[in-house]
Amino acid sequence: MPARFTSLMLGHYPSAGLDRLSSLAGATLAELADALGAEVGALWVASRQGGPLALAAVRGLDRAAMPDTVRHGVGLSGRALAESRAVTASHAEGGLQVAGLAGPVSVVYEAHVPLRAGAAVLGVAALGRLAAPAGPEAERLAELQRRADAAGVALGRLQVGEAAQREARLGRAVLEATPDAIALVGHDGEVLVRNRPMQELLDQGVDALAVPGAPGAEHRDELWLPGSGRVLERWSAPLDGDAEAGRVVVLRDITAARDAERLKDEVLSLVSHELRTPLTSVVGYVDLVLDGPDELAPDVRRFLEVVDRNARRLLRLVGDLLFVAQAEAGRLELSRTEVDLGAIASDAVEAARPEAVRAGATLVLEAEPVRTFLGDRDRCAQVLDNLISNAVKFAGEGGHIQVTVAERGESAVLEVSDDGPGIPVEEQAHVFERFARASNAVGQAVPGAGLGLTVVKAIVEGHGGTVAVLGGPGVGTTMQVTLPLD
Repeated sequence: MPARFTSLMLGHYPSAGLDRLSSLAGATLAELADALGAEVGALWVASRQGGPLALAAVRGLDRAAMPDTVRHGVGLSGRALAESRAVTASHAEGGLQVAGLAGPVSVVYEAHVPLRAGAAVLGVAALGRLAAPAGPEAERLAELQRRADAAGVALGRLQVGEAAQREARLGRAVLEATPDAIALVGHDGEVLVRNRPMQELLDQGVDALAVPGAPGAEHRDELWLPGSGRVLERWSAPLDGDAEAGRVVVLRDITAARDAERLKDEVLSLVSHELRTPLTSVVGYVDLVLDGPDELAPDVRRFLEVVDRNARRLLRLVGDLLFVAQAEAGRLELSRTEVDLGAIASDAVEAARPEAVRAGATLVLEAEPVRTFLGDRDRCAQVLDNLISNAVKFAGEGGHIQVTVAERGESAVLEVSDDGPGIPVEEQAHVFERFARASNAVGQAVPGAGLGLTVVKAIVEGHGGTVAVLGGPGVGTTMQVTLPLD
């Protein structure tokens, strides 16, 4: 196979594909040359649709003297390519000198014929005779073009087949290169495709492909591998949304992530416990000094009040950290009693009113009668305190905050609304995550550690309820809590 042809085609064909293409090119050139009675000729073909034409076969010519490619409109072959029709030329006595195998060859008549497949031109043949042909040229060219088009169709089929095989090879290479275990399972349970990591799991006896749930639904869960400590996250969905076409199943090893998360929680819990004890002592002794019988100098009292305020703030933060760690570890404990949500809301609003006044915002309560329910009164009050505190921070000077309590069906609905800047829609799903804060809160330097809403979500879900963010930029924010009354 010619080196130049190989270099042009190698990016698209494996060696077997190159052999098939080279064989087709040689047979095509021989057939066309015999049909015309041409002693010399050359054939350029494309390895893929839309690709450049590369020299693929020669007859009676010095291959090294032939151009590697044919360009649109350049030379007679270029005209045949650009115009998608046969182009001929006759030369006077002496002919056109071309480089033959044994020396110069005088070509008297030449024909350049495109290899067409529909509207596409996939190649062009240049054929030369050493003597002028006999008979009508129109019939000769029609027969030559018919044979060239048949070869073009064959070349197109070869291109399509090779492209499909190349895509399959690349897809398989990507499938084998990924560390995730991937499989395609037919609707009858037959494993149609699987990569090496999935085969290894199946060889270990892992029941990786028995996905619970409805056949047409997406499914997510986790698999714990006994004895190894490994955790696999499993995702499965119908292929192209069609359950009859089978399901794709993907398993990802999240053991390291789970271990890191557990270690982080343990460290967080340990540090929080270690901070809480000395902080409690600091707050207690500061209170003793502030409330003691001795008269304190104004500066000393002011300094101690700053210490007391910041120590209590830090103590609340430590308490939130411990609460979140317990909730995420599944150790959330609720002391359930009869809860009057309207009364809790009234107390929370009155407690937050001085803070709202300092911020220059108005705070109002609209409470309808709501049946009592079993819940943790202190935790429900904590939900309201956190939501109102956030609303006051964002409402700012001249802002308006409204707390609404109502009964809707079998649920109590609590809403805390402010007319502040609002939370960007794309960030609303993440504001309940630990340490997450809205971008506008960070940009405006609004104080906070990003734990308040995490605590709210844990308490609400502990009561079997839900919490959602309503509104957006320009319309303010409404935090809506729904708690079941039953």
